[in-house]
Amino acid sequence: MCSPLKRVAAIAAAAALSGCAALPPERGYADTHALVDERRGSSSAWADPFDSGVTPVAPVAPIDTAQAVRLAFLYNPRMRQAYARIGLGRAELESARRIANPELSYTRLTAAGGTQITRSLSVRFSEVLFLGARKRLAAAELDRLQSQLAAQLIDLAAEVETAWYGSVAADQVATMRDTVAQAGEASALLAQRYFDAGNISRLQLEQELAAASQARIDAVRARSEALRARSHLAALVGLPSDATWTTRPGLPMPPAEQPAFDALLAIALDARLDVDALSKEVALSEQSFARTRRWRWLGAVGVGYEREREIDGALLRGPSVALELPIFDQGQAAIARTQARLQDARARRDAALLGVRNDVRLGIDRLALAWDIVERYRSLLLPQREAIVARSQEQLNFMLIGVFELIHARQSEYAAYQAYMESIRDYWTARSELRRLAGGRLPDDGKPEHLADDPGIGAIQHDHASSGAHEHAAPIDDVPAADEDPHAGHAIVPPVDHDAPGELGREAPARPQGDTP
Repeated sequence: MCSPLKRVAAIAAAAALSGCAALPPERGYADTHALVDERRGSSSAWADPFDSGVTPVAPVAPIDTAQAVRLAFLYNPRMRQAYARIGLGRAELESARRIANPELSYTRLTAAGGTQITRSLSVRFSEVLFLGARKRLAAAELDRLQSQLAAQLIDLAAEVETAWYGSVAADQVATMRDTVAQAGEASALLAQRYFDAGNISRLQLEQELAAASQARIDAVRARSEALRARSHLAALVGLPSDATWTTRPGLPMPPAEQPAFDALLAIALDARLDVDALSKEVALSEQSFARTRRWRWLGAVGVGYEREREIDGALLRGPSVALELPIFDQGQAAIARTQARLQDARARRDAALLGVRNDVRLGIDRLALAWDIVERYRSLLLPQREAIVARSQEQLNFMLIGVFELIHARQSEYAAYQAYMESIRDYWTARSELRRLAGGRLPDDGKPEHLADDPGIGAIQHDHASSGAHEHAAPIDDVPAADEDPHAGHAIVPPVDHDAPGELGREAPARPQGDTP
């Protein structure tokens, strides 16, 4: 029969050998990627977890939402932060799979009669005893960390999608406002010619000039917002904002069908990785609490072997045991600590479960309201604003209203165009948020998308091109008067000559006929 010391040595050797193999290099990283791809329903390109940094490569083709998310997973600095946290979890598991190194002691004492030499080798037996439990807890902690980080990457994907929609909508608004400004400036130049010819008053001219100036200010402000939105998207996808990449133009039209609450709630409760991470934390806390209570009386235990040569040459050898006596500290603090952590984990999990239900309900309601707003703009307000401008133009042709009323009608129409684009952006932003709340994917994701209709850019150019029917006095030879045929619909105007007398925004020369102040 083998001695107790040999048994301890054999157990320690087997435990040490079982922990010598290193973790696979993909452990933790590949599992996190799989969790994200499974929730999003697509296979993403991922950065190399062992690269300290990569050089971003701007794509040549216009970027859509899916491409933007792939770029973020490749180049966003948050990925390196996520990999660093996974690396810490891997290190904890590596440590838990190994027992502490044995301690070797050597003592040499010299006296008048000779030398006493003592050698000892000891191993902390509690390390061996708890090795299996430590490995299970560390592996479970790495799993929890993977779920937590995968949830954060899904949040990043939703943030990238929102930024993409914001950037595309801002570009659309800037393009529309620039078209408005160009058309307004052309109309102001035409008004200057009419003023120089004596066909409109200075008040009408100043109204046109002020409208053109305001339109250009709005265009500059819209372009500034587009640059800000592009910079925000660039920071998320990890590309320089001044690089030559572009986004796909135009936002998709919102689908008519919206997700059902019960079905989406079931998906969210099953797919939400942050809730899964909290559930795993509760399980870990329960295991830790049970282990602490079971072994509360066992302190540090060390076993070893000692060999001692006395001064007279006698040789002494045998096993040694070191046992911590639970006299003063009986594990009360450790039990209270693990119990408090368990209560905290349970409370946070319950709060998350309640939050999922409330958030999904709110997300569906917001999406439905956003769709209703888009539909009201598309089917009601935009046609109404366009009709108001058309009728105002007709009344101006017949000198029933002044140019200011037409300008005001146009400004309201442009504001409606911009609000329509922004309402589509808000719908897709709400949908991205709902996708995040559902765990990464909605039931109707993947269906064909149709771009929203152009909200009146052509109408803007046409209205301004035909807006020369200012209220006029008697026409002169070189500038024909506006055609007042009620069946024409729009006035006939002369072409805009940018070299015509009278510079935009400056005092015009005296008119051939009397000026109306």
